[in-house]
Amino acid sequence: MNKPIVALLTDYGDMDTYVAEVKATILRETPDVVLVDITHQVHPQNIMQGAFLLMLAAKSFPSNTIFVAVVDPGVGGERASLFVETTSGKIFIGPDNGLLYPAAAREKIRQVFRIKTELIPNVSNTFHGRDVFAYVAGLAAADKDISHLTEPYVSMVQLQIPRPVLGDDRVDSVALHVDRFGNVITCIEGALPRDWLKAEVYVNDEWRTVAAVGRFYAEVEIGEPILLVGGTGYLELSINRGNASTTFGIKPGDKISLVKSRA
Repeated sequence: MNKPIVALLTDYGDMDTYVAEVKATILRETPDVVLVDITHQVHPQNIMQGAFLLMLAAKSFPSNTIFVAVVDPGVGGERASLFVETTSGKIFIGPDNGLLYPAAAREKIRQVFRIKTELIPNVSNTFHGRDVFAYVAGLAAADKDISHLTEPYVSMVQLQIPRPVLGDDRVDSVALHVDRFGNVITCIEGALPRDWLKAEVYVNDEWRTVAAVGRFYAEVEIGEPILLVGGTGYLELSINRGNASTTFGIKPGDKISLVKSRA
């Protein structure tokens, strides 16, 4: 029998005990669970970045995976707590703020439930990641009946990952994520047109650089910028052995405009 898998994505970081407490809650209910950290370095309160990373990661996991995702600036407020079943068999647990939707939709949502937080004892007003989401994930991973803790829910927040806007020799996009190497991952899925050899790069409508358009980092000299499709399948702005984010002052959420260079 395959062991249950619970995959975790949060903005908790690694300085505090939050992640350990989430894991401990799951382990109390399911000691033999396989816990996988997707990331705990989502920028604080950046729901869009968290949703994008969850969507990227979820497709690689087997069908018996339960995902607990927590980027939850509205914790303790009116937003619902969700348990989402998909036709692929994967389950998504987290706040109803759009965080779960892109990943769950890609896996084809079968049914959405509201977790009855009011029935769970000793719930902190500020730590639903531990007391609600991890607790329910542990029960589900142990194959325990949770029907008394859930009810059908129909108004899930449907956050959409931004799509690029195409113009004449121009693409307007958004920086969705900056990885550990400083590569700026945009919302452009796939490559630029083949006749684009170079592109002018604008950040929030301010010119930053001219970058080559290529396939791998070493196509340009060390320290030179390049636009390429990375392992995510999305177009990224990179610097060969450098950090594009710090060099060009780009952070998630910034507008990235590319204009075909005639030079």
